[in-house]
Amino acid sequence: MNVRSRPSRTGLKRFLRKPLIALYVIALVVAGTTVFMLTRAKAGSVQYRSSVATLGTITQTVSLSGNLTPDGETDLDFEGAGKVTAVNVQPGQTVTAGEVLATQDPTTVDANLTQARATLASAEANLTQAKSGSSASSLTQAEGQVNSSYVSYQNAITSLADTKAVNAQTVSQDEGAYTEAQTIATAAGCTPGDTTPPCPQDEATVSQDDQAWQAAIVKGAQSDDQAQGQVNTDKVQWENAKASLAALEDGSTTSSTQIATDESQVTIDQVNVTNAQDAVDASTLKALAGGVVEEVNVANDEQISSGGTGGASSGSSGSATHAIVIITPGAFEVTGSVSDALVNEIAVGQTAQVVAAGSSEAVAGKVTEVAEAATVTSGVASFPVTVVLSGASPSLRPGMSASVSVIINQVVGVTTVPTSAVHTTGAGSTVTLFVNGKPDTVAVTVGAADATLTQILSGVKVGEEVVIATITSTIPSSTTGTGRSLTGGGFGGGFGGGGAAP
Repeated sequence: MNVRSRPSRTGLKRFLRKPLIALYVIALVVAGTTVFMLTRAKAGSVQYRSSVATLGTITQTVSLSGNLTPDGETDLDFEGAGKVTAVNVQPGQTVTAGEVLATQDPTTVDANLTQARATLASAEANLTQAKSGSSASSLTQAEGQVNSSYVSYQNAITSLADTKAVNAQTVSQDEGAYTEAQTIATAAGCTPGDTTPPCPQDEATVSQDDQAWQAAIVKGAQSDDQAQGQVNTDKVQWENAKASLAALEDGSTTSSTQIATDESQVTIDQVNVTNAQDAVDASTLKALAGGVVEEVNVANDEQISSGGTGGASSGSSGSATHAIVIITPGAFEVTGSVSDALVNEIAVGQTAQVVAAGSSEAVAGKVTEVAEAATVTSGVASFPVTVVLSGASPSLRPGMSASVSVIINQVVGVTTVPTSAVHTTGAGSTVTLFVNGKPDTVAVTVGAADATLTQILSGVKVGEEVVIATITSTIPSSTTGTGRSLTGGGFGGGFGGGGAAP
């Protein structure tokens, strides 16, 4: 039989007589009663988070992203055919304004300029003669002009025949070399991609001879066209000279039609002289402004067959290849895309903030181009937008990814409340005010909004206290209003209403 002992009443009384222990017991009982009473007292009250309507700034933006590309690019090319005699720069080299970058043999362009000036002088003489009317000396001069222009015309015809013959012979020789190389490769049993000697060498020779043949065809056609153009020009000069002589021989005053014709010819010849002079000037490529050489697409002794680089006509991306390309250090632009729903909100001249990858600081920029036509991919339309960064940013590099915020609207010094204080439904927008310590819902008219602030046009005044949320609710991050993104400022906040914040 088990017997459980328990303390006697006498022992309990002794325990309670100890003063320190008794105080602890009493304190615990009182504390428990207090907690219960406080809980019951607050059970029916509602607490609110609140803020104050203030004057602030609201900024609405449209975001896009892209990669930095150099801005202020200068493309330099030779204007005419000729041999490159010197290339003085290489990619990455810094150059100054006026520095000579490359030169071309000026023989051809100088000859063209001399011929263009002589033709202009002749046209000007014809015009002067037409305006002065008939005279013995003018008849003699007109006859001499006819003879001179006829000789030039016949020489041009002879030169055309010679040019065609030389070009045809060159093409034939290059074709023969290609055919011979192909025959040798075939006789050796070579097929494309065969690595068995002597096939690699034979195939390389075939490829080189084929390229030379095709180049000869292109160059020959260009040369033939140039010679034919000279024939046509000289023929016009001869016909004009004959018409002028005939008019003088009639003994009548030169007609207004002839004067107009001569004036037109002078204008044409002046343009030809200008173009020829430009070609002479362009035979020496100079830096138009200081910068860094990005591309060099010509080499010493390279033969330029026409204006441009004379070699490749386009780069791997399909864009034109230029003899020398210079960029301005630190000058960049970025092109991104926006949807068709937002494109009409962006306009040239709007400011923007650009943040490059790896940087925490925004660089100011400006919209310089908005595409007129959309780029459609899988049925989705987007419009390219170009933003040029303001000033130089040496820390940035071409190709860096960047995020852009284009500022499409900004209102300053307007009545604002936290966006979370505005409640919008189909019936309109409302805000809850604290009036004499009690919540009061009022209708409001809203204006611009972003993720942080909403502009109040009517219904709330600066200094009035507005409810953000109840103390037990999660604070909304935004309303279903008109905001885009970015920053707002100028409101103070706190807790108020039915009790202190926890």
